[in-house]
Amino acid sequence: MKATKALVLLLLHCVAVIMLSAQQPNVVITLDSSIPIPYSYDEVIKLPNGDLQFYKMTTANGSIQVTGFQYLSQSNTLTEVEQIGNITGIEGTAVKEVYTQRFGKYYVVYQYPQDNPQGLVVIRLDANDLEFRIIDNTQFGSDFIGWSRIDIVSENHLVIALDDSLEFYDFASDTSQTLLDGANYQSSPIQQKRVYAMPTGHFMYVKDTSEDDTVETWFIFDSQGAHQFTMIMTDPWFGVSVIGPSYGQDCDFVHDRFYIGTPGMAYDSALLECHFPSPDSLNVFIVGAPVSVDEHLFRLVRFGDDRILRFYHDYYDDLNYLYINHSPLEDNPEFTHWTCFGPIEPHIDSMNEILVTISARYENYILVNAMCTLDFPTPHTFTFPASSVNVYLPVVTFTNEDQLFMISNGVLYAFTVNFSVSNADETEVPAVHTLSAYPNPASLKGVITFKASLKQAIELDIYNVRGQRVDTISLDSEGTAEWDLRNHKGAALSAGVYFAKPRNHKDIKPVKFIALH
Repeated sequence: MKATKALVLLLLHCVAVIMLSAQQPNVVITLDSSIPIPYSYDEVIKLPNGDLQFYKMTTANGSIQVTGFQYLSQSNTLTEVEQIGNITGIEGTAVKEVYTQRFGKYYVVYQYPQDNPQGLVVIRLDANDLEFRIIDNTQFGSDFIGWSRIDIVSENHLVIALDDSLEFYDFASDTSQTLLDGANYQSSPIQQKRVYAMPTGHFMYVKDTSEDDTVETWFIFDSQGAHQFTMIMTDPWFGVSVIGPSYGQDCDFVHDRFYIGTPGMAYDSALLECHFPSPDSLNVFIVGAPVSVDEHLFRLVRFGDDRILRFYHDYYDDLNYLYINHSPLEDNPEFTHWTCFGPIEPHIDSMNEILVTISARYENYILVNAMCTLDFPTPHTFTFPASSVNVYLPVVTFTNEDQLFMISNGVLYAFTVNFSVSNADETEVPAVHTLSAYPNPASLKGVITFKASLKQAIELDIYNVRGQRVDTISLDSEGTAEWDLRNHKGAALSAGVYFAKPRNHKDIKPVKFIALH
């Protein structure tokens, strides 16, 4: 238990003493269940309704077989394995290059064969529903590397940087259009071409000419492939760095800004903090590694209204560090607090707007530490016995409302994080934003009205119980919208249970509603 004590002491003593708020948080974390996972799987994602979806993708000569099963959070059970699809018509054995969850769906891109690729397989999964396209009418080149040259830019579009052109591919129609070619497109032969999707609905092609007077050129497009503007990046940093992939779990906004990882030469690493101050300009601020040039960014998480958590791994010392800054980093480059987790990798998850959990799997126990903005830096630390395990095996975590899930060594651990606020000065507890649906149940022949307590234009995604997004509607500036219970194709919904989930607003809980004939 030395590691646990060390973590607590560091959180308590390596930070300055601050005055606690009158609002005192009460945090209790309990382990509800530990379920062995009897089936093999490659990937696991969280569905919009909070369930977990497991996928197994088996490649063979000429085929890709996809199976899957789900963890149902309401009943705390696993479903049986289901045959989702079998993809044939490819040559050789395909290799996975891109996999990411976006726009309510899960995308996987394979290239085949691995050397001198002849084609791509683009797979789109909506829970257990599978669609795919085979792109085999394009010249990819022997040095084509999909993870840097492909990105998903909208629900139906991906961009592909070929040797001689930038292609905008439409998944629905299985067609493409050329966005850039010729001299405007070609980069230095020694530089790998790169594309990057942004959470703003933009994407960019990065052209590196390696010339003295031009370090990098960024071509910015909107999600429909229309060119918006071009930027010349002349800072010397861009001469020794590359743009990292965007398909990680942190490809999102943090306090209205988004972040791009830029691995540099040797061990050096930096981070780009970006936002659009105007439609035709992109502001970029270079954030260096906090302490050591050997530190590489692993996670970046919002903490409250004005802080940001950065988790780094130091490859030289094999240690993990957590740094806390006020946001944005451009105005607050110096971290205010830090702690070292040792060689064990921690997993950081946002429970709500003011509460973050930091969990880690040790040899024979699990540690879960909660940090709350109301009494930070006071830790709320809990440990739970667990079967012995190799601490270097992969671990993944997910959150859903007040639940924290950890998957380690073939076991799914489900925790409940109970959070409440007591008030020493009898002042009011801060209001929680709500979303309501009326009438509920609603008639499929009528309309349903959604109203949020936050008076702000918000996008609202509608999902069925299988986690499939059926439509997206927009609340007006008063936080209100009426919807005719038809999907994005204009077809009437089936009777059943649905969820309305605000996009990019974790402080507003989704609302469940029922549609009846």
